[in-house]
Amino acid sequence: MQKHSFLSKSIHAILIFVFIYTPFYVLAQDGVMIETLPSTKADGTINIYGRGSLSNRIPYDKITGNAFWKAEWQSATLMGRNKKERWEQEVKLNLASHEIYYKKANGDEAVVNEGLVKRVQFHESNKPDNIIASFLNGVTEPFVSKEPIKELLQVLNEGKYQLLKMDNRKLLEGDSLFGTMKRYYFKNEIKYYLVNNYVVTPIKKLNKETILQLAPPGKNEQEWLEQNKIDLKKEADIVRYFNQLNASK
Repeated sequence: MQKHSFLSKSIHAILIFVFIYTPFYVLAQDGVMIETLPSTKADGTINIYGRGSLSNRIPYDKITGNAFWKAEWQSATLMGRNKKERWEQEVKLNLASHEIYYKKANGDEAVVNEGLVKRVQFHESNKPDNIIASFLNGVTEPFVSKEPIKELLQVLNEGKYQLLKMDNRKLLEGDSLFGTMKRYYFKNEIKYYLVNNYVVTPIKKLNKETILQLAPPGKNEQEWLEQNKIDLKKEADIVRYFNQLNASK
């Protein structure tokens, strides 16, 4: 009887767990995407299209997940339309609203005016030459793209052949248990692009066939691919291959 009782309690506990937690998972997969709007200032909320009587701003602390490339402030150089337009700032990148946040001299957070910054280079503190990561603020001259790209794009390597990474944080809305309240969360959506002499082309799928069609290898590169067991489904190996192509040109 004791074994039977223990088994019944265990099954009951499992059923309760499935009943309580499964709706959250299912709803998270079927959430409704909310289109965001650019902000004029960093005020701890994300700006969205108004929906009737609902607020058009949602506090970040009410959203599951993180909208930023790095949660902490990072030292960076903001690069404008010419060599004179360079600013050293503490910066955060908002990958949900595709905005660049910076700190003013008085410590207040602000958003960079649209179109002012073309590139963001993160570097070690007080060492601007020691670059940690680089981002394009959309595709502007001299880069060319068939379709406009306004999102932030991480430049994963330099040279004739480059791999760009777009890491969008899409804001989704779903109902909580029994639909008693709304819940909000960020869903990552990653896209890759190839740059060849500043022409930007979307990469539909990371695999050997697609990459070698966009960036064909010579005989030496083909041997190098085989010798180094390069897997062109992996971001890091594609970067290695592009660097190898750039070095041989």
